[in-house]
Amino acid sequence: MSNTKAVIKLTKTMLNKAIIDANNSVREWAKLSGVDYAEMECGEKHSISAKFTNGTETVINLYRTNNARGDRRISIKGIKAQAEIGDTVTFTLKGHKVILEVLK
Repeated sequence: MSNTKAVIKLTKTMLNKAIIDANNSVREWAKLSGVDYAEMECGEKHSISAKFTNGTETVINLYRTNNARGDRRISIKGIKAQAEIGDTVTFTLKGHKVILEVLK
């Protein structure tokens, strides 16, 4: 498996509203994880178990909004406790495990 990494630089809205657009790196990473946004219906959601590098367990939700556009989004359970505005979060597949790293 490729070591493709998803990268998200966190903004205030991302942390406060837990609404994160799935950028290109997230969409490519999701494909490697078995979730293809292009094949998802509006309102469809996929959840993936993950761990932060400090060992904290979390869940990543990959979803399409239930509106006419079907925006591609991602949410990370508990991200506010792990990161701050301006931090960068990377997602990596290591074997069958998903690792999230927060870079200050």
